[in-house]
Amino acid sequence: MKLSVYDIEGKKTSDEIELQKEVFGLEPKYHLIHQAVKVYLANKRQGTAKAKGRSEKAYSTKKMFRQKGTGGARRGDRRSPLLVGGGKSFGPSPRDYTIAMNKKQKVLARKSAYSDKAANERVYIFDNFEFEEPKTTKFVNVLSGMEITGKKILVLVDAEKKNTRTENLIKSVRNIKKTTIQTAASVSTYEIMNAECLLIQKDALKTIDRVNA
Repeated sequence: MKLSVYDIEGKKTSDEIELQKEVFGLEPKYHLIHQAVKVYLANKRQGTAKAKGRSEKAYSTKKMFRQKGTGGARRGDRRSPLLVGGGKSFGPSPRDYTIAMNKKQKVLARKSAYSDKAANERVYIFDNFEFEEPKTTKFVNVLSGMEITGKKILVLVDAEKKNTRTENLIKSVRNIKKTTIQTAASVSTYEIMNAECLLIQKDALKTIDRVNA
């Protein structure tokens, strides 16, 4: 599959890039994509929710009134879950939601996500242009030229965020509504599938091929 490269104005250039079929041309394994997304979301959970049970409440254990003859519920001490301020029945406790997934499965799931986007013509390649200063309107013009304004977009760049080479580009993108930016080396299957369109920096394709080899 060959794709045209877009310039800083969002227009197609004469330059074309051929996508690696080993990454963008596979038959998507949707069961692995589902598993990778499930693992990603589960591992994001803190698992710190906690409610005090009956035994953890600092109240007296003395029975409040006699068992029979009151016409009311036969509850016991002040810590009863039946009372306001009492212990919680079957309340949440801290737990670990982490799910493991082996490396080969993660890589194949990510390749399947890329292949799914490519098969649906949702992959766009833009040139290695740089901004002299952070300017959101400049990248908005790029999206407008590509005619994908308003869609949920994921922009993949080659350099790490701490690298000054693309710092201005990152700052220009992060304020655009429904648009996120991520490095090609650390993007997850969830982030790829959560976007409608992938905008990939020309140099980032080499990183994608290397990481998913």
